[in-house]
Amino acid sequence: MRSTLINLSKRLTIPRLSPSHTSARIVRFLAFNGQDVESYDPIMILECSPDLIHDPADRDFPDQKRLMFIETCDEGILKELNDHEGKWLDVGTPIGVVDDGDVVDKDWIWQAYLHEEKVETKDV
Repeated sequence: MRSTLINLSKRLTIPRLSPSHTSARIVRFLAFNGQDVESYDPIMILECSPDLIHDPADRDFPDQKRLMFIETCDEGILKELNDHEGKWLDVGTPIGVVDDGDVVDKDWIWQAYLHEEKVETKDV
């Protein structure tokens, strides 16, 4: 783990990915409790509520739920990861901590990208 000038642990929360975004569910964590993370390490894949895209005309279908790939911009050890058993969570719901050896100061910094998963089909 690289050392930073300021050591402040961060609270991981469900990120607000657009001004209209209200909820998401964790599809899966890509990191695990006790793992050292650095900037740009992948943390999780989220399924986002349809309101991620404010204008329904910009969605492929009315109830479209986009998958988002989430990376951390903070450094430390992941602790207290909780996927809440795949339940839908409001933006801002705590889901873990990036522990950098100090008290939790504020929420984490993240980056998000659209993510598509390919579904494999078997020929019969």
